[in-house]
Order: sequence, then structure tokens, then C-alpha cells
Amino acid sequence: MVQSDGKFALELNDGVGHKPEYETLCMLGTNLLNDDLNSIVKLNEICNNLGLDTISAGATIGYVIECYENGLLSKEDTDGLEMTWGNAEAIIAMTEKMGKREGFGDVLADGIRVAWEKLGRIGTEYAIHIDGEEAPAHDPKHTPGLATTYLLSATPGRHTQGGELLEPVGIQLPDRDKYEYTGWAETHRMLVTAMEVCNAAGLCMFGYLSYPIQAIPEQLAAVTGWGFDMDHMFKTGMRIFTMRHAFNLREGINPLKRNMPARLIGEPPLTEGNVRGVTVDYQTLAREFLELVGWDTDTTVPSPESLRELGMEFLLAE
Repeated sequence: MVQSDGKFALELNDGVGHKPEYETLCMLGTNLLNDDLNSIVKLNEICNNLGLDTISAGATIGYVIECYENGLLSKEDTDGLEMTWGNAEAIIAMTEKMGKREGFGDVLADGIRVAWEKLGRIGTEYAIHIDGEEAPAHDPKHTPGLATTYLLSATPGRHTQGGELLEPVGIQLPDRDKYEYTGWAETHRMLVTAMEVCNAAGLCMFGYLSYPIQAIPEQLAAVTGWGFDMDHMFKTGMRIFTMRHAFNLREGINPLKRNMPARLIGEPPLTEGNVRGVTVDYQTLAREFLELVGWDTDTTVPSPESLRELGMEFLLAE
């Protein structure tokens, strides 16, 4: 890798490598005010080679930069690197340190929550994670259903668990303002349970969003010989959703006890930009969903009736 006019010029190995996708471009680019595309390609390569997730890496570096820019970390803390917005050279160097657990990189290697704890819990408002999972480049202030997903899913903070209030082909969503925070529970149930089936069946999320969703039960019926239809698909997805949740409950995890970063939901609301003035009422969204699926709104424990309806009586003893 060489530099030219302050920008990174990569020595590509005969075109071998991976082009960055949306999350990588956002989290290692826009999120860090890094407009050097070559450096993002390099960062993608580093993360792939060293086994780093590009979302978590970009979010963690973002946390460090905000702490540095606001005087909570010094150059001495960061191994002499100037962790400023858009400093592609420093971002690359720190990412390599993270992957190799070298110097300050060892503090960051386990993600934001662990770094935040090791650093004495500085810059809490900059530590954007939910229960230790770094938030991706999908904003609940734009798609409020994500707040419910990020909070309640068995694997929190993930945009791959459904509930984005996008309209898959074949599902008619309510034609009303997405910032009306009541009455979305049934829609959310359909979206997250359909995604559970999509994920469990090894299907592509883009296919789930781009092709008629009725194709999923048709495919499953063809493969299994079972009489799958849309109702069976949603019920199967709810069984998966419930089983994953039950595992966490057994281990003492109540998703309502998770942290929700204020920045994600607009507390306080932004004063400019396309989601200015938005504060997501994620508590109403979550409560109505829990009521609909028959889970206690304080403990999130499924009711016996909801388990029997799903044919999951075997969980009652737990």
C-alpha cells in the first residue's frame, strides 16, 4: 500500500480480494467520515483476513474517535495514532492492531462494551451497542420497527432479524405513518417470524424482500412434503423465535433489561437531517408486541396458553 496526495492507492494482487458491501462502506466509511474508498477496500481486506466483523470494527473505531475528538483519549493512549474523523491511515493502523491484539488494539479487540469497561466507562453516549452487540448502519429513527428487533430479538442489535417495516413482496403493510407507534404489533410479528424461517431455511434475505414471499412456503412444501402455507410459515417462525428466546430466559436474560443507546432512538431528537425531530417510542412498540404474542410485559416469559398454541408445551417445565 502506498500513499499519493494523502490518499491511499492500493497495490491490488491481480484483482484478488473482496469488494465492500453496504454495511462495510457505511461503518468503515460514512460512520468514520472516511471518504477514502481505497482505504475502505483495504479495511475490508484486513477484517476478512483477521476475522473481524466490519460492523463491529467500524462501530468500535467510531467510539474511539469520538472519545479522542472530545478529549477523553489522548495520542499517548492510542499508541501515538491521531484518531480523528476521516484519518484513513490511523483507522487502518488501529484496525490492524485490533485484529492482532497489539497495544491499544488489545483494549478494543472484544468490541465496544468491553473496551468501554476497560477504559473506565468513558464516553457512554458514544458507545453504541445493545447488550454488547454493535449497532449496524440501519437507523431505527428511519425504520422504527428496528428498535423492537434490536431490543427483543434473541440476538440483539442485528438488522438481519426482520422488523424493518419494509414491505416484502406478497405482504401488505398498513398504509399509515410509520411514526404512529401503536398498532404495529401484528405487522412486526409477520416480519420477524417470516425472517426466522428465511434464516433457518438458508434462504437469502434479498430474495425474501424481492420475490413474492409465498415462494418460501411453496419451496418448503416441495422439499419436505409437508403442507406448508403462509399460516404454517408464520407459526413455524414464531416457534423458532420463541425457542431462541426461551434459551435466553433459561440463562437469565430478560431483553427488557438491555440498554438502548439514546442516539439510536433520538433522545434528544436531532435538529437537522432527514430524521430530525424523531424520537422513537420503542417502549410502546415493544409492549404491544409482547402483548400480542402472549409474553409477560415485565418478565417476557411466554404464557402457558401461547406455548400450547405453538405446540411447545415441553417448555412449560422450564
